[in-house]
Amino acid sequence: MGAKKYTILYIDDEPHNLTTFKATFKWEYHILTAQSAFDGFDILAEQEVQLIISDQRMAGLSGTEFFKKVVKRFPDPMRIILTGYSELEIIMRAINECGIYRYMTKPWKESDMKKTIEDTLEVYQLRKDKESLLQQLDVANKKLAAENTYLKEEIQQQQPVSTIITKNKAFQEKLSLIQKVATTNTSVLIRGETGTGKELMARAIHEASSRKDQALIKVNCAALPANLIESELFGHERGAFTGATQKRVGRFELADGGTIFLDEIGELPIDLQPKLLRVLQESTFDRVGGTQPIQTDVRVITATNRNLEQEIEKGNFREDLFYRLNVFPILNPPLRERKEDIPLLVHHFLEKHASNIGKRIKKVSSEVMEQLMAYNYPGNIRELENLIERYMIISSGDSLELTGWLPQQKDLPSSDGHFKTMEEMEIHHIKNALQLTKGKVFGTGGAAEKLGMNAKTLDSRMRKLGIRKEG
Repeated sequence: MGAKKYTILYIDDEPHNLTTFKATFKWEYHILTAQSAFDGFDILAEQEVQLIISDQRMAGLSGTEFFKKVVKRFPDPMRIILTGYSELEIIMRAINECGIYRYMTKPWKESDMKKTIEDTLEVYQLRKDKESLLQQLDVANKKLAAENTYLKEEIQQQQPVSTIITKNKAFQEKLSLIQKVATTNTSVLIRGETGTGKELMARAIHEASSRKDQALIKVNCAALPANLIESELFGHERGAFTGATQKRVGRFELADGGTIFLDEIGELPIDLQPKLLRVLQESTFDRVGGTQPIQTDVRVITATNRNLEQEIEKGNFREDLFYRLNVFPILNPPLRERKEDIPLLVHHFLEKHASNIGKRIKKVSSEVMEQLMAYNYPGNIRELENLIERYMIISSGDSLELTGWLPQQKDLPSSDGHFKTMEEMEIHHIKNALQLTKGKVFGTGGAAEKLGMNAKTLDSRMRKLGIRKEG
């Protein structure tokens, strides 16, 4: 037993007994003394005590009366009562009611008292260890339940790495970088336009790493309301804010031992960026409303379609955070720069959606393929997949037919004079989708569906770009 590990409060109205007890045990324990039950209450209100030893016969309150009040106000400490032989019957009746662990007859022997104290504090420690284990088990169970819920939601969306399809040499060289960076814990920033498969690249890195048997947790920073994203990332304690009726495990805690993928990192609110920087630098974070830092072992992969250097100049993104995230940048090329992959992707999507649509398209004429390859796809692979799925539904036979709305080349960056920036292209493309849907963003037939985007993400982008539905 370590010195001074435990604090003992000894109560007796005879000063000689207090002096004797303190002199006997002060080398092993932190000893507090009181000459009355009332003084004992004052000490308990100010200091943490593990064991209370009280005489039964005292002026004011007796030992049993004192313990009846203690068990209600200070239930944690163990309790020992000292009594004479004539009072044993009273003590035996009061043991359960007062929560007394042991009684000793007076006068006590040093060896008997020493053994009783050791036994009592051993029981105290066992109780505390049990409580700690139960708390840890409760946290682990909540984390497991949250992880299972998350994985059930994600499992339908998960695509195998084999769906990274390309014969473009430049892109193949980029893919070879996955094997090199995957074996490290280095932060990776995947850059590229919307729809180029940045999430698929993140999955490929995770599955080629030593963390592949642990969770890959995905967070879309643009799809979460600003007032909820901190709780979503880092969790919260019960009562941390209005509506926080129970403790919540955050995504960083779920990802412990695995990988977290923060998509659209450029949308992370500026006031939360220091907290993410702390995780990267110190591997610790605090739950909302929490007081104890939580250690985490997480590999961080981020992605963005925004120019973060410009966001830094505008004051929307921290420069120190950018350098921590951009240790190993990977640029996903747009589909217009790897057009030789379009035929491969077309046949892949025809196979992928055959069972969902209940129709198998076996033929793609050279004319149809030429049309598909002539378009530059501002929405990239996601837009190509949506078009193929739409045309599969419309096609009447086993050949792919491009009937109905077909994207026009006016949607592309002009090659004469002004070359549109990515933001100009994005604004133009979103406005075209809103025109087609008469301003409808959400739901079936809405602009988000046509653009292959999460509706909340599109709504967030529209607000950021200053696009109004009624406009």
